[in-house]
Amino acid sequence: MEGEVKGGTVWTASQSTFVQTFPANLVADGSKTSSGFKRVNLNACAKALNDHFKINRTHVQISNHLKTLKKKYIKINQLRSKSGAVWDEENFIIHYDHETYKSHFKDENGKERNKGDDEYINKPLPYYGNLAIIFGDSVATGQFVKTSSEPLAVDVEEDTQKDEMNVGTPSSATIDKDDTAASGNRPSKRAKKADNGADPLVQAFDRDAASKEALPPGLFEPVDSLPGFELEHKAKHYSYLLNRPNVAHGFVDAPLLYKLSMVTEFINANM
Repeated sequence: MEGEVKGGTVWTASQSTFVQTFPANLVADGSKTSSGFKRVNLNACAKALNDHFKINRTHVQISNHLKTLKKKYIKINQLRSKSGAVWDEENFIIHYDHETYKSHFKDENGKERNKGDDEYINKPLPYYGNLAIIFGDSVATGQFVKTSSEPLAVDVEEDTQKDEMNVGTPSSATIDKDDTAASGNRPSKRAKKADNGADPLVQAFDRDAASKEALPPGLFEPVDSLPGFELEHKAKHYSYLLNRPNVAHGFVDAPLLYKLSMVTEFINANM
């Protein structure tokens, strides 16, 4: 991203980051249409950029730079979807092991290929978070595709709920065996209780409910560190989470891209 030259326009890393952040906030405000950003939005971005850096960019140059950034976003998603690639969602790094890296840049005859892809592999891509907000589509881009290294959270939660529902519940095999036993040997139909008279199943639910009533530790940091949002947006969502511990737990445990999507959806609905 440093010193990028496109169509005669030189973009420094800080200028490019500014251009990314401005439309990312527009997305959070719901100003992006299905066909992209309106000219008035591009003009506003150009004015803010020019005022900040004391340069002279037009809405056309902003639009062209966004097209360049979109190509980068598509390329990153292609590279991280390659067989053998491992995607680090926290640090935005596409990890290729030695063999995967070697085969990507050289064919079976040793001829070099894909030279331009080196800037995206085995190194942090800090701008990806903004690009995901601007161009992301969880269906079209495969943004939330389950990887081999990390299962989707919903699968884990469903399994956990099943385990909790089975606490203190007899299995079907046990019931069948009891049904065939002599009536004198059958256990009481009343649920077995602990020595103190409390039902283990009720205790399990009580413990679970109590743990979810408390806010998760360190809630402020994951909200405050989200890229691409104004202070007002983050403060609003933080206040929302403070009053909803269950939602706060899910937010803290979610990968960064999920957090970005959750906050964007919240802002579009409430601001």
